[in-house]
Amino acid sequence: MERTPTNAATDSHGHAFGLSGNLFIIPIVGLVASLSIAMVCFSLFGLGLLVSILIAMPFLVLPLLYVILLRHNKPKGYDRDWFENFTSEGFTFVKANQPLNPSIEGGKDE
Repeated sequence: MERTPTNAATDSHGHAFGLSGNLFIIPIVGLVASLSIAMVCFSLFGLGLLVSILIAMPFLVLPLLYVILLRHNKPKGYDRDWFENFTSEGFTFVKANQPLNPSIEGGKDE
């Protein structure tokens, strides 16, 4: 009898809207927040429709970009590592400016 490894129900995170696990919740919350903000801006504050949509757009786009670029099909903890790298080292190429051997600076042998 041949044994075939399968994913048990406890191992599988499931899929919804093409996103694995509970990742679909973040864009859904962003959608609800952006619709609410657009409605409040348009009806209560009397702003124009286009202005209300532009004010509410980041609440939809930013969570969607976060999920697509930093969470979907990425290893666990990728988003935290990316933010840590961005805030601590940034994109200044700190490692590239350091000498290979700290005891040898400017080519002097000690």
